[in-house]
Amino acid sequence: MLELTNSLFYLISKTEGGCSGNRKYMIIETALYQDVLEHSSIFRQLPKDKYPNVLRCLNARVVDYPQDASIAALGDSSGCSGILLTGMLEEYLVDENGNQIIINHLRSGDVFGAESVCAGQVASHVYIHTVEKSKILMLDFAALLSEKTFSCSCRMQVTTNLMQEFARQVMFFNSKIRILSQKKLRDKLKIYLQTLEIAPDGTVCLPYSRRELSEYLYADRSALSRELCKMRDEGILNFSGSRLQILDPDFLAI
Repeated sequence: MLELTNSLFYLISKTEGGCSGNRKYMIIETALYQDVLEHSSIFRQLPKDKYPNVLRCLNARVVDYPQDASIAALGDSSGCSGILLTGMLEEYLVDENGNQIIINHLRSGDVFGAESVCAGQVASHVYIHTVEKSKILMLDFAALLSEKTFSCSCRMQVTTNLMQEFARQVMFFNSKIRILSQKKLRDKLKIYLQTLEIAPDGTVCLPYSRRELSEYLYADRSALSRELCKMRDEGILNFSGSRLQILDPDFLAI
C-alpha cells in the first residue's frame, strides 16, 4: 500500500473475476472513492488519514464486475463482504417455483455481508448479483476477530461501526419479514412506506420502478398498480412516476 498526501491514497491490489478471482497488482486511486468511504457506515468517526491502515487490516481489494454477474449464491462459503463503490447490487431469494424475491437493492456506499460475519457464519444467506456494471471494495470483516488486527488503533471503532451496521441490517430484515407476512397488499405497501424518509409535505421518491417495487413487495405488478389507483381515488395518496405523496397522514400511523 502506498500513502500519498493527507487526502490521496492508493491500493495496489485489484481482483477480477469474483471473490476468489485472479489478483492483479496495479495502482488503484481510491481517492476517487474517498467520498463514498467517508459516508459509509464502516468508516464512521474515522480520520481520513487512518483509511489506509484500516484498508490494510481488512485485506481490502477492489473488484470489477460486469452487469448481471453473480457475487454470492445462497450457501456460498466464499465469505464475500464489503462496500459497493459504484453500480448497483441486488440481494434476493428464490421461492419453490423459481420466482425471485427481492430482499434489497444496494447502492454506492452500502455495506453487504456484515450480518454473516457478526453471526459467525461464512455461508451467504442470500443471492447477490449486479444489476449494472459495478465496482466493489471487498473487505475481510472477519479479520477484526484475528490477533493480527489487535494492534490496529482503529480496530475498536471499526468493530463498533460493524456492530451498528449489523443491527441496522437486522432491523431491515425484520421489516422485510413484516412486509412478506402481510396478506393484504395495502398493508405491505403501508409498512414499506413507513421505512422511507418522507418529506414534511408528504412526498417521497421511491427507489424502485413499479416492476421492482412489486417484486420487492412480492406482489403482482398489475395488482400493485390497481391498489395504488384505488388509494389515489380514496384520497390516501397521489403519485407520478417514482414520486409519491401521502395525502392522508393517518395512513402511515403505527
